[in-house]
Amino acid sequence: MVSTVSLLSRLALAAAFVLGVALAPSPASAKKKPKPAEPVVVEDSPEVIFAKSFIGKTYENDLDIEGWEDAGGGLVTPPIYVHEYRRDDGTVMVLTAKETTPAKGDAPGSYVVLDAVIMGKPRKDAVFSIACVQGADQTLRFLGEALGNDQKEWWTDVRRAWEISLDTGAIASIPPKGVKCTNPTF
Repeated sequence: MVSTVSLLSRLALAAAFVLGVALAPSPASAKKKPKPAEPVVVEDSPEVIFAKSFIGKTYENDLDIEGWEDAGGGLVTPPIYVHEYRRDDGTVMVLTAKETTPAKGDAPGSYVVLDAVIMGKPRKDAVFSIACVQGADQTLRFLGEALGNDQKEWWTDVRRAWEISLDTGAIASIPPKGVKCTNPTF
């Protein structure tokens, strides 16, 4: 009887050990943090409809949008411009526009909005930038949500990225690999 109890004890101990090893997290998986979920864009959401309502709108000099702070913008490449807006809750909206009439003397320039996208709120500790490049392409036609060291001119930890088409001004989401954004505090 002693040998039967001893054998059962050993089997139970071996089964517990095997089960424990199988369920224990591996060191590689223990270090990985889950990626935050990408924001889901609902094409007929009120925010998407609001942003798209600007497409085709013409304006002179600056486009003021009620409830949104003008966060700046600039020339991507003639005649395409990019402009960033922020809402009090941190949500970012980006518009691209085409210059239709250049400013001359006291006469303001005229523009038509080509695309408008609600980017959402940047993730914790990240900033949204309209001054990004990718690889050897040094045209500031990329947008990104980036993190970085305040002592560096370029931030390479880009979580989400977009590209502005130089032909149409359309804004499209792209993989962030190789995108770097200027440090806003540098």
